[in-house]
Amino acid sequence: MSDEKLMTVQEFNLQVTKWAMKVRAEARATLGQNTHASGRLATMLSQFVDKMGADEPAYKIKFSFERYGVYRAYGVGRGYVMVNGILTRGFRARSDREIRNRQWNIYTTDLTNKGYTVSQINRAKYTPQGVVLGKGKERTPLDWIDQHINSSIAVLADYVQKYYGDVALQQMLDNFGKMRIVKKG
Repeated sequence: MSDEKLMTVQEFNLQVTKWAMKVRAEARATLGQNTHASGRLATMLSQFVDKMGADEPAYKIKFSFERYGVYRAYGVGRGYVMVNGILTRGFRARSDREIRNRQWNIYTTDLTNKGYTVSQINRAKYTPQGVVLGKGKERTPLDWIDQHINSSIAVLADYVQKYYGDVALQQMLDNFGKMRIVKKG
């Protein structure tokens, strides 16, 4: 087998970089089609492929985006919280006035009985039962990046499998002449 058929480090790194750029482009398109915001999240989305050196294979792919991209993925933020997998409007368990005056209410007493600390209670959101959200004001989760990673991860796995399979084959070919059979007995 000739060396020309084996995948090189440069080819592998190029394939991995193209894969990361494709995922980034798909995520940007999803944000552009499904959000009505400024578009800052899509423009700030970037990808990085980490290598130990210039002639080393890539070992990590990172996607960088604004923190509120996570909120957008879960549909939380701006007063909305996720409680037992259900997106609902949340309210602070304790107001600033109650914290300042060291007052407790029925919600904070309940949280104390459940074992929460005072600092956890002061940051906690409480979702009252029976709250109905206003029409058209609900936030919805948007799987804007994970769906694209998951749908194309098999392609990336094929690149990795081919490259490292070729590396193993090359090592075997390099050591083939060094092997010998020793007859015992």
